[in-house]
Amino acid sequence: MKGFVIINPSSGTQTVQKTALQILHTLLLDDNAQGLQVSYTHKKDDARRLCAALKPGEYDFVLAVGGDGTVNEVITGLYESQSDIPLMILPAGTTNDFAAALGLPRSVEGVCDTIRAGHSMAIDIGRFNDTYFFNVAAGGLLSEVAHCVPSEMKTAFGRMAYLLEGGKKILENKFETTPLIFEIDGVEECHDVYFFIVANSTSVGGYNKISPTSKINDGVLELLIVKKLDFFTALPAMMQIQSGSHVNNEKLFEYRKVQRVHIRSVEEGKFFPLDYDGEFGGELPLDIEIIPNAVKLLIPVNSTKADKLISKPDENRIESDEIAGN
Repeated sequence: MKGFVIINPSSGTQTVQKTALQILHTLLLDDNAQGLQVSYTHKKDDARRLCAALKPGEYDFVLAVGGDGTVNEVITGLYESQSDIPLMILPAGTTNDFAAALGLPRSVEGVCDTIRAGHSMAIDIGRFNDTYFFNVAAGGLLSEVAHCVPSEMKTAFGRMAYLLEGGKKILENKFETTPLIFEIDGVEECHDVYFFIVANSTSVGGYNKISPTSKINDGVLELLIVKKLDFFTALPAMMQIQSGSHVNNEKLFEYRKVQRVHIRSVEEGKFFPLDYDGEFGGELPLDIEIIPNAVKLLIPVNSTKADKLISKPDENRIESDEIAGN
């Protein structure tokens, strides 16, 4: 077994970095170990560049140790390389929504067992203008929050830091909405928007049921549009998002499955920040589309959490029929 390991040394705590080294040591002691190539990232795009250069059959797996930004680069590079090498993730960031939703292991034993088992599946990713995302693309409030939480606050409070900052931002912007035009699978509609997300998993920004029907391999993404809120509806709306019941509240939310969506502002020059997998994504307009079966991901065998995010073949057929009928 031969592996390629990419480590972002600035992601996570010293405990996570120590766990990564213990994983390397354990894998090298395996009877069938053929060696590990270890590369540390030093700047943005290092991980993408390294993975984009991989060839089919060059390694049996890639292990990414880092936060969502590092994982985004690794997945982007693997997709660009078309190497079909399975990816294992050791989450080392603050939220790690995708890894948490899938129940990916963080222990030395759990990671090594998953790599040894070699149980992989092809997952979808999304195209975000000229780049890609594996978990979420967003615009509006969540994008602002993602880039204004102080690093010391992330360290101290973890996911709760995003929830606290989100509440603060809600009060600061006085519930101002922006009229946006959504072209959803070829059909245009206009909404006054507080924020929107396009999700590939159920968990975004610490909310683990924000996109409760998402699957990572069903050939569709979930679009959530949060419409106009006010002082009286904001808190109940956030509580509904926390519980996942917001998908039934058509007055405040739009929630649907999409394969492609183009988003632009009604007001030319209106600033509306964008974000993908925790990275700043510029401004509108935005083109998003699903890329089915883009990369292989190693997942634990018999994982209850992972099973909930995996669509069966007959379910995929039903989803495609629903989209075609829209």
